[in-house]
Amino acid sequence: MIAAKQAKRIRFNPIRGRKSQNFMRRENYLRKELYERIASDPAIFDFIQRGSLDGLWYWDVENPEQEWMNSRFWELLGYDPREKKHLASEWQDLIHPDDLKKSLENFQKHLDDPNHPYDQIVRYRHKSGRTIWVRCRGIAIRDENGKPIRMLGAHNDLTEMKELEAQLRQMADTDQMTDMPNRRAFNTHFEWAFKNQKRTAEPLSLAIIDIDHFKHINDIYGHQIGDKTLLAVSSAIRNSCRDNDFAARWGGEEFIVLLHSTDQAPAIMIAERIKASIAEIDTVPEKLTASIGVTTITQPAMDTGMQLLDLMVAEADRALYFAKSSGRDRVVHAAPLQAA
Repeated sequence: MIAAKQAKRIRFNPIRGRKSQNFMRRENYLRKELYERIASDPAIFDFIQRGSLDGLWYWDVENPEQEWMNSRFWELLGYDPREKKHLASEWQDLIHPDDLKKSLENFQKHLDDPNHPYDQIVRYRHKSGRTIWVRCRGIAIRDENGKPIRMLGAHNDLTEMKELEAQLRQMADTDQMTDMPNRRAFNTHFEWAFKNQKRTAEPLSLAIIDIDHFKHINDIYGHQIGDKTLLAVSSAIRNSCRDNDFAARWGGEEFIVLLHSTDQAPAIMIAERIKASIAEIDTVPEKLTASIGVTTITQPAMDTGMQLLDLMVAEADRALYFAKSSGRDRVVHAAPLQAA
């Protein structure tokens, strides 16, 4: 009885089977018809290449300077196709050198092994000077012995997508209030600084800047004035730092600065300059002041950048607390723990 029910459940449906077979037949016959029309009518091929691709190229592998590029190939890069010759050197002069190296390596690997895909994202220099991002794919055409004799390839323009990615990264790494790098961006930069410090043994100093009585400013003058003050402080910090320093908004009314190749004495001097610049801000009637905690490290024993950052932030926070408890409006270095 059970077997009969199972048999009933899997019984072949002749109508459904015929429909499926008819669909497959239709699919095969339409595919065959399309290929025949492409072969017999160049207009169909031109429609496909212009409608779905941003460049088409056909390369003579046996005579590698000879390469045909269609009009869209050059139009994407801002050139009149009539300006360009059908030579490989024409596009090789415009591609980013690193990407040219990568492309030629993949090209050779694909020629040696058809299972290795020729597929990469590369950067071209537009006639205007801007960067054009392109996905470049290709397939080798081989003779009866498997020897590659031609290469057919296509381009797809990824510039808009890449520019959007860059904008999103910028937004993710930027404090929207002050337009300074945020904590995430600072952490990323510090990881790089840690690796660089391991290589160069440069001293690193870190300063945490806290606006004194900022809650009072918000409570008395309102958040609009508070925001204006934060903007002014961020500008004062950036103007007081050197080109190779990295300043960021750490959170709330706190800012942080990483001072490259900076020992204790120059770190204190830069922190004093920041404090003096903040004192000149006139967004509120009374004098605006800041307390700054500084720390310096020359030979870190940590295994990771985040371990070192945690230590330096803890030390700078300790110095900042001492500055606050000693009357504010001062710079304190963590070692020795005394007001500068």
